[in-house]
Amino acid sequence: MAFNMYDFEVGSVRDFLKRTGAKKAAVQLPAGLGKYLPEIERVFAEFGVEMILVGQGCYGACDIADEVAKKLGCDVLIHYGHADMGLKSGLPTLFIEARAKKGPQEAVKLYIPEIKFKRVGLVATVQYIGYLDEVAKILNTHGIQTLVGEQGKRSKYPGQILGCDVGCAKAISSVVDGFVYIGTGEFHPIGVALATGKQVFAINPMSNGFKIFTPNQKEFLGRRKAMIAKAALANNFGVIVGTKVGQVRLNLAKKLTGLLKASGREAHLLAVDELTPEKIGNFGFDAFVCTTCPRIPIDDADRFDKPMLTPFEVEVMLGKSPIEPYKVDEVYPEDMG
Repeated sequence: MAFNMYDFEVGSVRDFLKRTGAKKAAVQLPAGLGKYLPEIERVFAEFGVEMILVGQGCYGACDIADEVAKKLGCDVLIHYGHADMGLKSGLPTLFIEARAKKGPQEAVKLYIPEIKFKRVGLVATVQYIGYLDEVAKILNTHGIQTLVGEQGKRSKYPGQILGCDVGCAKAISSVVDGFVYIGTGEFHPIGVALATGKQVFAINPMSNGFKIFTPNQKEFLGRRKAMIAKAALANNFGVIVGTKVGQVRLNLAKKLTGLLKASGREAHLLAVDELTPEKIGNFGFDAFVCTTCPRIPIDDADRFDKPMLTPFEVEVMLGKSPIEPYKVDEVYPEDMG
């Protein structure tokens, strides 16, 4: 069994199962938590609750498998690895955030000499959001002032960033010199740097790694410019709209379809539950626009044979916006439909 690096809130799961009297539970796990399944399933066995693991992708709280759970005859759904986004679910649903047990304190102390700013904003993924107060104390004792922005439209906590919501960073960008990001991966700190125009000091508690991301992401912008250039040669676009409860940006998809048609190109709406090369490869489109998860055209671009643009990049391609300053794709209520 893998060593458990996360808090799976067994007490909360017990209380939820007791309160709901569940007999059959659907469980959603992100890929990274799959190796902890033997530990996670113990509490269900303890209560004699039949557990069904939902095998489809679980990339965020926008992806609630409540309809799948109901089709399977489940009484409840337990979603691991993400914070509740406030979306409606068709049956009782519990979010287990899987907070990290190993804190970032030692890594923060190690890299304090690299942080040259006097005032920084603190941001983190939900796994590390509970450590921000301790990070602030460490930085404050070294003469670095800290601020935490109020949560955005989709996040649950102050300082929490999502791939589709960096509102907490933008809220304080004008009053800080830069940001300290606590978490893993590069997608989130790049998004903060681009959205705020400020440097981001990314500290990875898992690896004790450190990296600085600047708003002038030359390599990133170079890749995106090349993608836009390829798409500009296309005539037939598939504008992808997601069917997951938190990804139905139909209003936005219709707007982009209209813009492409007005430019003399063909454009069609294409609805998918999960965006994969296999699901969109047989329709004969020359290029695609992604209005589902903002992470996909950035992190997964190499998986697709055809150009894949963000909504902002469509406007760049059509000459309606300059590429700099680059606008990260965030999800807004008016986009939904």
